[in-house]
Amino acid sequence: MALPPLPPPHTRVGVGGVLVRDGRALVNRAVYRTRFTIPSGYVEAGEGLEDALRREFEEETGVSVRVGRLLIVRYKVLDPAASDVYFAFALEHVAGEPRACPPEIAEVREVPVAEVDRAEWISELSRLAIGLTARATGWPRSSWSGGEVPGLRTEAYHP
Repeated sequence: MALPPLPPPHTRVGVGGVLVRDGRALVNRAVYRTRFTIPSGYVEAGEGLEDALRREFEEETGVSVRVGRLLIVRYKVLDPAASDVYFAFALEHVAGEPRACPPEIAEVREVPVAEVDRAEWISELSRLAIGLTARATGWPRSSWSGGEVPGLRTEAYHP
């Protein structure tokens, strides 16, 4: 007996980054949100995770960053035909000073990392990601970049 074809699922891929400087984490609030989050956004077609994160971070805060270790991977089902996967990374400051970049971002703040756990005005996922930057060292980055496989643009992580 043949099974009917499955409907095409749609998965959105998001990225976010934790930038900590002088013991303070950078968070922002989009005009359509009530809570602050780490700067985040969606990956565009054909764009790598790190490229998307650097682009989104600069678009939202005016700050250029270097992408470091992976902190969080979160997957959630939005409805029967849509899901969302999100990757949060630790970042290093390269250039620029934080500012709210309209039209999407209303405010930016640099919050002492020691106060983040109690800051309920920051989203829970963002508080978790910020807390992880201060704790474990995470997985080391691999130098593997897809090898000789055509079209494969990824990186492996290992303990």
